[in-house]
Amino acid sequence: MGGIANFTFLSGDMDTSKVFSTDTGPGNTIMDSLVQKHFPGKYFDENAAIAKTGTINEKLLAGLLDHPFFEQPFPKTTGPELFSLAYLDAVLNKHDIGEVSVPDTMATLNRFSALTIVEAIKKVFKEKEDFVLYASGGGMHNPLLMQHIKNELHGIEIQTTDALQINPDAKEAVLFAVLANECLSGGRTGLGKQGTAIPSVSMGKISFPD
Repeated sequence: MGGIANFTFLSGDMDTSKVFSTDTGPGNTIMDSLVQKHFPGKYFDENAAIAKTGTINEKLLAGLLDHPFFEQPFPKTTGPELFSLAYLDAVLNKHDIGEVSVPDTMATLNRFSALTIVEAIKKVFKEKEDFVLYASGGGMHNPLLMQHIKNELHGIEIQTTDALQINPDAKEAVLFAVLANECLSGGRTGLGKQGTAIPSVSMGKISFPD
C-alpha cells in the first residue's frame, strides 16, 4: 500500500504458475496530496490523526467508488495520473456534493482506499478461506486504514511482511536485489498463467554506459 495499492497472490505450494498480481486502486496518493495541500510541511496523515477527527461523507464515498477502473478485469494497473486531487475535485463537482471539510474528506478517502483494496481481494478469494494477508508499504502505518481493512476481512489473518523476514518498508529494495541476482545467475521463470501471466524471461537488465 504505497501511493497506489496492489496485491500479489503467492501459493502456499510454491507453484509459480499460480502467482497473480494486480493494482487495486489508490493507496495513500490522494490522502497524501490533500495533506500536502492543506498542511504545509506535512507529507502524510501521520497515525491517521486528521482522518480520525472526521466523519465519512457517504455521498462523496459513493462518488469516488463510481469509476469504471474498479469494474475492469484483473490484472490491471493505475497511478496518480488518475487517482489525484483532480479526481477528487471532479467527483465533488459531478455529484454536486458541495464543500466537505478537510477532516471529513480525509476520513472518506481513507475509507475509499480500504474498500477498493478489500473488494479487489474479495473478488479473487471469495471461494477461499485459508489465506494470510501480508501488508507492506506506507499504508500499513495508517492505523485507520488498517482497521477498515481488518473490519471488512473479518476472520482473515493479517500480518506485515516482517513475518516473512522481509522489512515491509524495504520490500522494493529487496525486490531489486532479487532482480539483480536473477539477471546475473537466474534463468527463465514462468510466473502466472494465461491472462495473468508474467513473461517467462530472465528478470533484470544490465545497462552499460555509452
